[in-house]
Amino acid sequence: MLMNAVPILQEVLHALKEFLETGKEHVIYVNKMPITPEDREAILDVLGRGQVRITYSSKTQPAEWWETGIYGVWVGVFYNRDKKPVLETIEITDFPRLAAAQREDIEESLRVLEERIRVLTSSEERS
Repeated sequence: MLMNAVPILQEVLHALKEFLETGKEHVIYVNKMPITPEDREAILDVLGRGQVRITYSSKTQPAEWWETGIYGVWVGVFYNRDKKPVLETIEITDFPRLAAAQREDIEESLRVLEERIRVLTSSEERS
């Protein structure tokens, strides 16, 4: 029985129009809504499956995203250590923000890269 597939798909449609017109991104937290297995199947069937898949290979919180057959609409699934889904999203965006490098990670990487260059430079000077 379909309970919420159509309203969720209409929300995706509205968000996709808004994203195209204004650039405003939108996230739907699918597993926070009361949906039936039939709803989930209908949503995924309507959205289809695209060509791009992103995998985050963390031991503590792995995740994956895939672009649906509707450009700009991404499905994301976050798992626990036991590989059971704990968060499911539909993101309307050009690239899933939750998959993008986070500012604090970039700041840490900046320090790491500076240190690696410093080590390389000092080893070159000793040669």
